[in-house]
Amino acid sequence: MSCIFDIAVVGAGPAGASAAISAAQNGQRVLLLEAGNFPRHKVCGEFVSAEALELVEKLLASDSLVKAAPRIFVARMFVDGRLVEFPVRPAAASIPRYDLDPAFWRAARAQGVECSAETRVQAVRRVPSGAFSIETQAVDFAARAVINATGRWSNLSATVAALDQPRSIGLKAHFFETGAAPSCDLYFFDGGYCGVQPIAPNLVNVSAMVRAEVARTLEGVFAQNPRLQERSLAWSPAAPRVSTAPLIFRETTTSLDGVLLCGDAAAFIDPFAGDGISMALHSGSLAAASLNLFLRGDISLEGAIKHYAERHRTMLQPALRNAAQLRRLLHLPRLLRGAALSLMSLSPIARLAVHQTRARTSEAA
Repeated sequence: MSCIFDIAVVGAGPAGASAAISAAQNGQRVLLLEAGNFPRHKVCGEFVSAEALELVEKLLASDSLVKAAPRIFVARMFVDGRLVEFPVRPAAASIPRYDLDPAFWRAARAQGVECSAETRVQAVRRVPSGAFSIETQAVDFAARAVINATGRWSNLSATVAALDQPRSIGLKAHFFETGAAPSCDLYFFDGGYCGVQPIAPNLVNVSAMVRAEVARTLEGVFAQNPRLQERSLAWSPAAPRVSTAPLIFRETTTSLDGVLLCGDAAAFIDPFAGDGISMALHSGSLAAASLNLFLRGDISLEGAIKHYAERHRTMLQPALRNAAQLRRLLHLPRLLRGAALSLMSLSPIARLAVHQTRARTSEAA
């Protein structure tokens, strides 16, 4: 099969869109395949950290969406009846995936990416020439390299769930709320947490991660934290509710059978860390940069795979490890957790905790 595309990207969420647009900006001929369609709601905190905003503007070739987004200046944790505040400096932005994902899709098209929605990839196979065959129900494509950005669970990832881990589900909806503070509020309880932040005037995003045996609805989540329960009484629905499951943390994997993995397909950062969108965007950009070295003849595909793995390890994986450590802290016995929270309430420690769960964007150069 002759090679038509330089890179085929499967999955058009933030990671896939970032990979496709970055590759096109590098001069590659790019195919972007998406099983669903846009716009759509996704379970997401919709928190875009400052480390990602510059990349968002570069990918969109416009700052209008970023400029209009509400700014988040502080993160507040409500745990065991206590409030701990973390300054967010520089400020993050709050951008709904319902707006962000279609904007990336349009930007990809504007960059010359061949985009195909409602196209589910059934298999990716390496052919004798060394290229890849991308098989869908309707037609097969060919590309010199492939990026998998299909998320945590996919027929392309061949990942077996960790059976010994507790099962959690993700729940999300938008609600009308008058006068929401410009903060990302995290309400913790035994078995999960719920994040609330403004996404527009008088509109908040509510996103929860909860053990399946604790709650299966947002109302069930609200009942787990008295302050959240009280706040939710003033809300009225503004968008359909969405859910996803299971949410399981597993070891980072940056490639599989010669295909680069980015976004949640490679690693899933704890949502409370607030860097999921940033991690997805940067991993897509890094994958495109590594494959660019291969496509221009500087290194082999295997060399590009190693290059991407190393960049992912130095730039993104420290945040994954640090978020996991913070998650374990929140699961300590109540007395130990209280002592840890007292320490974290100190301003220098709070700033350090935020910094340590962010992608190391300086490593991208």
